[in-house]
Amino acid sequence: MNIKNFLKECNDKEVFKKLSIYIVSSWVLIQVLAVTWEPLGLSKKSVTYLLIILLIGFPINIFLVWRYHLVGLDYKNKKLNEEGNLVKVELKNSPFHKMYFYILGIISVLSFLSALLIIQNNFSTPKISDKEESINNLNDKIAVLRFGNNTGDEKYDIIGKMTSDWIIHGISENNVGQVISPEIIDNYLLQINNASDSSAPIDNKSVINEYFNAGKLISGNFYLENEKLLFQGTITNSAEDTQLISFKLIECDSKSPLECIEKLNQLILGFLITEENKKANLQPGSPPKFEAYKYLYEAKATIDDPIKYVELLDKSIEADSNYFEPKVERVAHYFNTGDFKKSDSLLKTINPTSFANLRQQNLLNMYEALLRGQNDKVYYYSKKEYDITPFDLSTNSGNMTIALQFVNKPEDVIAIFNEISTKGMEIENCAFCKDRIYIKALSEIELGNYDDAIDLLTEINKTVDENQLKKPLFSALIRSGENKEVEDLISKLEYKEFSEIQELYLYIGNEYLLLKSIDLAEVYFNKLIQSASIKQNDENLALAYFYNQNFKKAKNHFERVLKKDPLNAELLSKLASSQFKNNQHQESEETLKKIRLQQSDYQFGTIDYALAQYYATIREDNKVFEHLTQAVAHGYLFTPNSYMNDPIFVDYFNDDRFKNVLNFWH
Repeated sequence: MNIKNFLKECNDKEVFKKLSIYIVSSWVLIQVLAVTWEPLGLSKKSVTYLLIILLIGFPINIFLVWRYHLVGLDYKNKKLNEEGNLVKVELKNSPFHKMYFYILGIISVLSFLSALLIIQNNFSTPKISDKEESINNLNDKIAVLRFGNNTGDEKYDIIGKMTSDWIIHGISENNVGQVISPEIIDNYLLQINNASDSSAPIDNKSVINEYFNAGKLISGNFYLENEKLLFQGTITNSAEDTQLISFKLIECDSKSPLECIEKLNQLILGFLITEENKKANLQPGSPPKFEAYKYLYEAKATIDDPIKYVELLDKSIEADSNYFEPKVERVAHYFNTGDFKKSDSLLKTINPTSFANLRQQNLLNMYEALLRGQNDKVYYYSKKEYDITPFDLSTNSGNMTIALQFVNKPEDVIAIFNEISTKGMEIENCAFCKDRIYIKALSEIELGNYDDAIDLLTEINKTVDENQLKKPLFSALIRSGENKEVEDLISKLEYKEFSEIQELYLYIGNEYLLLKSIDLAEVYFNKLIQSASIKQNDENLALAYFYNQNFKKAKNHFERVLKKDPLNAELLSKLASSQFKNNQHQESEETLKKIRLQQSDYQFGTIDYALAQYYATIREDNKVFEHLTQAVAHGYLFTPNSYMNDPIFVDYFNDDRFKNVLNFWH
């Protein structure tokens, strides 16, 4: 039997149809697992294991097609001879049978060889030279310094910044290692040198080795010669201060520095890629146009001026419509300023520069999740971004905030905090440092580690006079039963502005309500009420009367406050509760209608949380949990004043339904 006849008979007997089911199913399985292994918590090698199993299974499947399909056809197709007896066909010795098993043998050998090759390349340890071993043994933290401008002309300074930025982008995009940027190093140097009593300033090398323990350091410089830019780059073993490689000079026209930058970036990536990463299909993106980069650089320097900031971002995008970063910066700006509709609209117009650009896609997914109130996805995507730059103070601080306030995972916060040492830093002049301490303190309190929170906050409160850091200290003292220390501390703070001291009185009163210490709570609410006779804050006063259960006065003050802020759902909820407690049930229902009418997009659970507060006050338990569940599902955050920190819900703290709300994103 020739091949043509064999293939025709295979087609007639539906052999190809049976085999195609296996091939298509295998392909779908591989594609699905390639996308889902990480979210499912599986090993990175899971796809490799599956491929090996499917390769070995293919010849087995061909045999099973023979055994259970072709042999079956023999019995179905039996014919009668002229005498009326059954004609027995022996498939075993037929030409088709011989050819079938001959092909099966070839496929079996190829399948097993392919499987062995995959095992060899993925699971065996290759023999490497001493130099390669030395390089690979370095940890995957890579410090990048800003490239030095040796042209003598300040207008080229921005090229040094762009070079380091583009190298960082390449390393991050291809998952070569954790990057420590020049900005991170400069920030540490500033904080440490400001806090240090030593006359000798700490240098880059000391910071990189002592605080980051980076394995490799990338540095370089560029200079001008006959209208040509010449770039030089080196990679060194940071710990041993030994040079691993020095790249040949790269030359380009002074008007096209990006040509040099991209060439150098590719050389650096080629050197850094490990044996495993060499097999990765790198998709280096095109660098932005120089003019677009300059506008973005200027925009970041004017972030405190929103109008100028957006104007420069728009110019950057106009200069290079494919430049991804200013588009994302613009989405973030409108989200942070509360213009969620505009942010969402702009987000929908952005596409990653290539489908292989995972970091870009990750950022888009994160903002998509933010705008939909999908807090678990926000945390998942922000953690992937954090894993790329864990030593960046802003990224580290932001991920701590998301872990605590978006998904209520205080235990994760501690590990993120510990990634960066605060030793030697001048914390009082570092906004992100203070934010990190604040979030860590809140997390320690939620975990019941009150002494740790007190130790963390006591020292910083001696140098930083901010209510943000005083509030968690009061929480830790109150919850650990240190009432005398609370009295002593608040007495030392009575020099503060009336609004600030009233804010603290209200906070302390709420903390005591969480412990059901009604008498102690009233002491601080009354202090607030008494201080209001000197200088009044209607909202704080309304809340003090409300928590003191003086609902008549609370109602009057809430009505006054709401004239200035008529759509404040939380204040409307407390007004409705006060009206109900004053037996003004019809007025209470009218106020509730005002809350419900506000239900729309981009509210992140605010309306449902306000309704839950109202129903908790009037003790309609089923509605409490109905709205609390809706609130958390739509993204309402876990703050120092919500859920387990909201005295309105204190009677529900031990209810399993309430615990389910707290664990909603777990």
